[in-house]
Amino acid sequence: KMQRPAPPPYGAGANTMQNYVQQNGGRQGGAAAGGGGRERIQVSKVTDAGVKKELSKKLQAVDGDNRQEFEQMADYYAIIRTMEKLEAQYIRGSIPPKIYEKECQVLIPRFTTLKECMGADMQNPATAIPTFMTKYNIKAPRAANRFAAGVPATVSAGGGEDSHRIALFVAEAVQGFITLMDSLRLGMTAVDQVHPLTADVVNALNKMAQLPPDFAPKLKAKNWLQTLSAMRAAQILDEDQTRQFLLDMESSHQQFVHWLSTPAEK
Repeated sequence: KMQRPAPPPYGAGANTMQNYVQQNGGRQGGAAAGGGGRERIQVSKVTDAGVKKELSKKLQAVDGDNRQEFEQMADYYAIIRTMEKLEAQYIRGSIPPKIYEKECQVLIPRFTTLKECMGADMQNPATAIPTFMTKYNIKAPRAANRFAAGVPATVSAGGGEDSHRIALFVAEAVQGFITLMDSLRLGMTAVDQVHPLTADVVNALNKMAQLPPDFAPKLKAKNWLQTLSAMRAAQILDEDQTRQFLLDMESSHQQFVHWLSTPAEK
């Protein structure tokens, strides 16, 4: 039966204590550490700064191709976390709507540009972000919704601007419909050509607080914007998609004009 070594005498100096640890601590401490003495990091102590620091160390040991992939994933993570925090601050009323909208208009294009460099499974924000968040054990449901919508909450929810500017938004919406329809008729069917035009229509319509939430032209434009957001910039709409897109925008434009000319509906 193995006897436990006697502890150092009470009041032993630093040198005596150090010798005791060197002689006996390795055998007992290794078992207490759970095998091999490996250091374990508590999840509660992981921070954004810590993640970036660890990534910077690991990036030095990988080749160029893998390094670029790691950097893209790190940027993807940072943009999502930033948007999640921005959404939370806006919901709590900690930032003015104009500042929130301005920051969103910076993050959304950056996210769209970044995802073009990533794999096919990362193209649709509605599914890619939750998958990414689950894989790395973090949550960002607000960011997923915002990037999938493609516009700030002040735009998608309506009422982002004062009502006295309604005339300006009407003009922007009409001009947006006409420009988008003309582009489709001229064969400009690449995603990076029609996406910004569609976003202009959605922005103008959703800033009009007078429009009902279920206004068909607004819903159609928003659905097409979400469809385009899930595609690559270089993708081309096929003939069926183009014809359906054009038909939806023509009918939406007509309904919008009819709504403007019918005071009873406002």
